[in-house]
Amino acid sequence: MRLKTLVGALTALALSTGVAMADWPQKPIQILIPWPATNDPSTLVATAIAPKMSEALGVPVKVVNKPGGSAVLATAELARSRPDGYTIGLISIGPMITQVLRGKTPYKNQDLVPLGLVWSSPFTLATRADAPYDDLDELSEYAKTNEVRLAHWGLGAVPTLIAMKAAEIGGFKWKETAYGQLNPLLVVQGDADVITFSTPGLTDYLESGKMKLLAAMTPERLENYPDTPTVSQQGYGEAYSVWFGAFVPKGTDAEIVDKLSSAFFEAMEAPDVQEVIQNVGVIPNKTGPAEARKIMDSELDQFGAIMKNLGIIQ
Repeated sequence: MRLKTLVGALTALALSTGVAMADWPQKPIQILIPWPATNDPSTLVATAIAPKMSEALGVPVKVVNKPGGSAVLATAELARSRPDGYTIGLISIGPMITQVLRGKTPYKNQDLVPLGLVWSSPFTLATRADAPYDDLDELSEYAKTNEVRLAHWGLGAVPTLIAMKAAEIGGFKWKETAYGQLNPLLVVQGDADVITFSTPGLTDYLESGKMKLLAAMTPERLENYPDTPTVSQQGYGEAYSVWFGAFVPKGTDAEIVDKLSSAFFEAMEAPDVQEVIQNVGVIPNKTGPAEARKIMDSELDQFGAIMKNLGIIQ
């Protein structure tokens, strides 16, 4: 009798789970953004995507900004959320890979499941227009006998690691400083010599002739700056993408993952969303759940080796 009762209970549980899955979604879905809303590209694109996803899924989809802790706070909240498909996070490579490797997070990379990688930020190394070097070779020669001050987001930031690796290959060392509020004016006003920064934020300074680009920190040359070779093309390290991905907590049903992934990527194709993507300057980098996991697993190994070699982690 006990066996029948147990089997009946398990069957009821399975059936109730199946019904719940069939009825999903039944309440609003939120997209967590771990950065402040003001002028944040991910917020702008997600805000354009949300109504398209809402139309496709039949429930409200809203964007919620929860900045703090170099994006770790919102990522940790996402990892703790119920795996029911009602909380998505737009998380970048930093809090997903390098901050995890540094032991700065209360979660593991595997605590989150990717819907896919969605876009990347076109980071570059930039300097003043009158700097006595125009590329990484010239910078390396100059830096061997002169102090070069690098302004960056922090040692756990991927652009910083790319710059540190480039210096190692070039045989010099930066005088580096991390800034909580990184700004190109640090270079323009002479407080720093070189900066790692997303190219759209440099546009005004480049067009006014106050700054110039030394290298693109992207796998391919930037469409708007085709004459600027990448770090890799100049022989100063691998081509990495400063990617952003959509994630849900571990344990989310595979069917929900697929539905959310499809809805997100379909929304990205809408003409008005494409216009926003073009305006904010991110690079669409659509990669599905399985391929995204492969990329992350590989980068955990690669960045782990880089950070150990640079003495950032043990």
